[in-house]
Amino acid sequence: MILELKQVNKSFDKPVLKDINLEIEQGQIISILGKSGSGKSTLLNIIAGFEKADSGSLYINEEIVFNKKKNIEPQDRNIGFVFQNYALFPHLNVEKNLLFGVKKKNKTIVKELLEMVDLQGYEKKYPHELSGGEQQRISLARVLATDPDIILLDEPFSSIDTLLKTEIQKDLLTLIKKSGKTAIFVTHDPKEAMTISDKIAFIQNGEILQYDTPSNIYHNPKSKSLASFFGIANFIDEQCYRLNQISLDKQEGMYKVHLDYAIFRGEYYELNINVDVDGKQYPFTVFDYADFHTLQEFYISLNLV
Repeated sequence: MILELKQVNKSFDKPVLKDINLEIEQGQIISILGKSGSGKSTLLNIIAGFEKADSGSLYINEEIVFNKKKNIEPQDRNIGFVFQNYALFPHLNVEKNLLFGVKKKNKTIVKELLEMVDLQGYEKKYPHELSGGEQQRISLARVLATDPDIILLDEPFSSIDTLLKTEIQKDLLTLIKKSGKTAIFVTHDPKEAMTISDKIAFIQNGEILQYDTPSNIYHNPKSKSLASFFGIANFIDEQCYRLNQISLDKQEGMYKVHLDYAIFRGEYYELNINVDVDGKQYPFTVFDYADFHTLQEFYISLNLV
């Protein structure tokens, strides 16, 4: 286990983190996901050592770095931090940025790092000459130059244009996997978390509600509020059904439904319906790519995957 948190608590004017327990294995990419103010950035800062927990314990490589008797300083935790604004030195070129903080400075390291991030020949360029995606890759390369055990990334895609975000996410994911490092992302975007993560820790009001794989947390959420955070979620009793688990049928099916209203979304209609199950009505949302929006009553079949 490369990182372990046990019963970590933190308060400012009020409780921010409550009894946080988290285990992360070597080489995993983890997302800490939640809304603004949920405590996710505070948790990242406690792992880095920028904030001190009020109680609990923190282990890196099974060695204690924080408890009530001990607190290892950030620079001695062997953790790399990639900031939102990349934090590149504007007056230094790429080569000098990469070598900053490296004890044994040589151009071989620079060449290897630039090859890893596919930016060969960029040694003499300055940050203002790089695109946002290139700056991010250089920022990650600078962190990798120090050979950290863990890489922390706080909202790394927040300042990137939406059209470029998917491509840059794939690039960064590939680079981190290639390096074999353990990485922890903070994000408020559920799609982003599902794209990049081996596991997601969903945090709400300072508590981890679920720590699971993207597939399990999407299909088997532990609460309705968590389910809705990941997109449209339909429920019959406590069972969650996603859009890809629902089939529409004009003739027969598992449940009879009544259409309340339809919204035209361009490529499809969003149907807001009521499902009749044993005389009880459940509100549902489904998508129609054909012509069910013209029917007042039809059927749906539900499939768990």
